[in-house]
Amino acid sequence: MSDLPGDDPLYPLRRETQARLEAAVGEGRLTLDEFTERVGVVWSANTSAELEVVTRDLPVPVVSGAAPSSSVLLAVFGDVKRRGRWSLRPRTWVWTLFGDVRLDLGSALISDREVEINAVLLFGDLKVTVPAGVEVEVNGLALFGDRELDLAAVPRAPGTPRIRVRAFALFGDVKVRSRS
Repeated sequence: MSDLPGDDPLYPLRRETQARLEAAVGEGRLTLDEFTERVGVVWSANTSAELEVVTRDLPVPVVSGAAPSSSVLLAVFGDVKRRGRWSLRPRTWVWTLFGDVRLDLGSALISDREVEINAVLLFGDLKVTVPAGVEVEVNGLALFGDRELDLAAVPRAPGTPRIRVRAFALFGDVKVRSRS
C-alpha cells in the first residue's frame, strides 16, 4: 500500500469501508475498541476481500427506546465505575465528594464526534481510560491534586470521537490514559 491515495487502487474502497465503520460506531453497533481494531485492518489490507471481511459481521442497528446512561455520575463517599458496554452521552457531568469515578471508554457506545466530560471533584478522583488512537483533551484546575494525561504515542485513529475532559478538582486527581 502506498502513502498516496492516487497510488493505492484500494483507496476508494478503504474510505467507503471506513465510513461504514464510522457510521456503525456512531449508531452504537461498535465499541471504540472494535472500531479502532477494524480501522487498523482497513488501512493494512492488501485485497478487497480483506476489506469486505471487516464489515461483513457488523451488528444490525438496534432500534430501542432506551435512553443512554445517565448524563450525571455522582460519587459521594463511594465509587462509580463504568466499564464494558455502556452508553456515554455527548455531555456528561461527574461530581465527587470523598469518592472516585472510573470510566473505561473502550467498550462504551459513543454516538457523537465530540464528547465532553465535565467534572467537579472534591476530595475525589476521576480516572478515564481510552483505547490507543483516541484523542483526549484535558483542561481545568487542580488545587492540591494532579492532572495527568498519558496517551499512547500513536496518531489519532480516523473516525474516533474527540474526548474533552474539563475538571475542577480540590484535593482530587484527574488521570486520563490509554489502555495498555
